[in-house]
Formats: sequence, C-alpha cells, structure tokens
Amino acid sequence: MGIVKAQAYKNTMVSYGGMVIAYINTVLLFPFFVNPAQYGFYTLIISVSVLYSLVASLGVPSILAKYFPFYRTDDRKHNGFMHWAAGLALAGFIVATLVYVVFKPVILAQYAQKSPLFAEYYYYLIPLSFFVLSFNYLEMTGRIVYQTIYSNFLQNVLLRLLTTGFLLMIAAKCINFEDFIFLYIGCNGLISLLLFISIVYTGNFSYRLNDFGFKTIKKREILNFGLFTVISSAIYVLLQKVDTLMLSAMVGDGVQGVYSWYFNIAIVISVPAQALSRTTYAIVADAWKSNNRESIIEVYYKTSIIQMMIGCLLFIGIIVNRENLYAIARNKEYTDPKYFNLFMVIGLGFLVDITGGLNTYIMTTSHKYRLVTGFVIAAVIFCVGLNYILIPKYQGMGAAISYLLTTIGLNFATWLYIKYRFKMQPFNYKHILVIVIALIGWATGQYFWRMPNVFLDIVVRSGVTTLVYGLLAYYFKISTDINEKADAMLKKVFR
Repeated sequence: MGIVKAQAYKNTMVSYGGMVIAYINTVLLFPFFVNPAQYGFYTLIISVSVLYSLVASLGVPSILAKYFPFYRTDDRKHNGFMHWAAGLALAGFIVATLVYVVFKPVILAQYAQKSPLFAEYYYYLIPLSFFVLSFNYLEMTGRIVYQTIYSNFLQNVLLRLLTTGFLLMIAAKCINFEDFIFLYIGCNGLISLLLFISIVYTGNFSYRLNDFGFKTIKKREILNFGLFTVISSAIYVLLQKVDTLMLSAMVGDGVQGVYSWYFNIAIVISVPAQALSRTTYAIVADAWKSNNRESIIEVYYKTSIIQMMIGCLLFIGIIVNRENLYAIARNKEYTDPKYFNLFMVIGLGFLVDITGGLNTYIMTTSHKYRLVTGFVIAAVIFCVGLNYILIPKYQGMGAAISYLLTTIGLNFATWLYIKYRFKMQPFNYKHILVIVIALIGWATGQYFWRMPNVFLDIVVRSGVTTLVYGLLAYYFKISTDINEKADAMLKKVFR
C-alpha cells in the first residue's frame, strides 16, 4: 500500500481542490449565467462524448492496464506495445466517427423535439470525443507507470478553472453560450497536449520502433480482451449516463439540467474513489500477474472502508448545509426544496458504489473479465426499463430511483461473485460503525444553532460536523491508514 498511500493522499488533495472549483461553477456560476436547458445541454454533450470516446477506444485504456506488465522492457520500447495500442485506438475512433456521421438522422430523431441544441452542435462532438479519447489513453499511460497526479490536476483543476473563466466571460458579455461550448472543447484538447508533453519528459517510453509487425504482441488475445472490456466499460458508462441521455430525450434539457445540477453536487461523494482508483487499478493488475491475492484483499478492504468513511462525511456535510446551498444559489429553477430529494437518492447511489470498492476492477483485471460484461448488460437493461417506467411519471426523481436501484444490484452481484469465486470480500463490523458515526455527525450538524452569516454558518456547521465525525472515526480506528496519517500530522503540529 506504500505507492497507494503516497499518491492517493496527493491525488485526494488535488481532487478536493478540483471539487471546490466544481462547486463554485455548479452552485455559484451556472445557475446565474446559464439557464437549465443550456446547462442540461452542456452535461448532455459531456455524457455523449464520454460514451463516444469509450466505444471508439476499443478498450485500449483497459488493455494498457492489464497487459503492460507483460510487455514492459528496460529499453523503454516495451516491445512496441504502446504504439500498437495507440494505433488500435485511432482506428477505433475513425470507425466510430463514420458510424456517428452516417447515423446522424437516427440519432437526432431521438432529440429533435426535446433537445434542439443537440442538433445545432452535433458535429462539435467529434473533436470533443477525440480529445477525451486522447486524454484517456495518455492518462492510463501515466497510471501504468504510477504517475497519476499531473493528469488528475489537468482534468479536475485546470479544466474546471478554465470553465470558471469562461463562465465569468459570459457574465461580462464577452462571449455567448456558443463561444463557451467552443472554448470548452478547445480546452479538452489543451489538457491532452499538456499531458502528452509531460509523459514525453518522464523518459519512461521510447518512441523508436524496430518491430513494425508487432510480432511479439498476442493480438488475438488482447483484441478479445479489448472487445469484452469496451462492451462492459461502454455499458457501464451508459449506466452512469443513461439518466442524462433519457431525460433529455423524454422530458427535455430543462428537467435534465435540474437533475444534472443535483447529480453534479452529489458526485463529490465519489471524489475519494476517483483519487484511489488512479493507483489501485495498476496495483490490482500487477497483483493478479504475480497471483498475489493477499495484496488484492488488503487493497480491497482498505479502499472500501476509506471510500465509505470519506463519502459518508461528504454526504452528511451537504445535507446539513442544505439551506446554505439554496441561499447561495438563489435560483428557483434549481433550488425548489422539492428537488433536494434528488440529491438524497443520487447521493445514496454514489455511497453504495464507492463502498463496493474495487468490485469491478478486481473482476476486469482477472481471467474472469468476461463476466463483467454480462453483469453490466443486465444492469443497463434493468436501468433503462426502470427509466422508461418511472421518468414519464416522476421525471428526474424517476431517473434517480433507477440509478440507485441499479447501483445496488450491480454492486451486490459483483461482490457476491468475488466473495464465492475468489474468496475475497471487503466488509466487516467497521462499515456498520461508519453508518452509526455518520448518523451522529448528521444530528450534530443538523441541529447546531444557525450563524447570522451564510458563509460563517457553512464554516462553523461543517467544522462541527467534521470534528464530531472525525473524532469518533479516530477513536474507533475505522481506518488505520487515516489514523497513522493523522498521528503523523499531529506530531508535526505539536513539534
């Protein structure tokens, strides 16, 4: 866990910095300068570009994670594996783009009435998806050599800071919404270029190529793996984005914009999981290669309890600051109190997902990776079916309920399989303790007296909640890793 600790703490700090910027954008800027339909469209093109780039990649990021340890060489050429993988991703993008262009009438037919902006900006998705694909390839290239912090900074800090700047330019009437979308796409290209330059300077990869036939690469085996992983990954992402896609198509960008606003507030709960996953994926892949199951079990448990512990704190922290959130946003299109239940349901879905820990990673990097495809396909069918039933009646809340129930089902299925097939499972009594501590922390923050100033109240209420929660978690030693970090910090302070 040494590498995980060293980089996870730094990645967590970067991710939280990005979270603060994201909250400024989501809570303070978007509600004032962009209407719900425009915000809904902005989240829609992000969802489509993620899905588009993932399908186009042909599973290359997962291929890099699983097979790089087998082709790694001291001469930094790595048997041409990186070149071959990059060519595969580029070929996949070309094919996916042809399909995207040819099937334009079919795709637009789903959004013509409820999302007219999608037709107007249809071709903008091609460069955006290419930049997302490039960044994903480069990010995984960094991950496999345990260099994860800079890509995290580019994606979660720099891109969001630039978005902040563009929103302020809209406020100053320097640009309009179309300019904003164009600049956002350009910035995705910028962070890909910066990441590429960084990877070049690491010196971990040689760009010379001797074997142009890539004879040492087991192409059929890898392509078979890539096919299964791209299907499962694409369907998994579809599972994450299907609510956005279906809400825009069925009830319009306005309803989807409100739903996405609460979804983006709730997504902060997944920050600890995002930070840990940047390192743990490669750790698990290396452990499977050496058949080191003890290492996988250790990482499985520790990531689950840490992610649940931090996620619960963030969940209750937003709940106790509900009134402050509405006071800051001050836009009734987003902040009608009846909508807060959206956050509650979506937030619970994120908590379930991050508490599951490395369920999907463990299966994807094992020899049983094909089963992930089956699990995720079943989950998407279930989710889409629920959405078709619930969205017409409950709109955003219907999508939220579908997301929660599907997340519970998928995590339970993967956990059960790993438990009985690999004899691994991450849960013990401390997970129950976290729930009890979270309830105590929520009660403390919820019923604490209100300060006269909104921002003072946020600081005091959040501080009291965190203090009570943190002291109880420390006393019961929920996470030995976090306790060790806390002890080290306390020693420095008192020294």
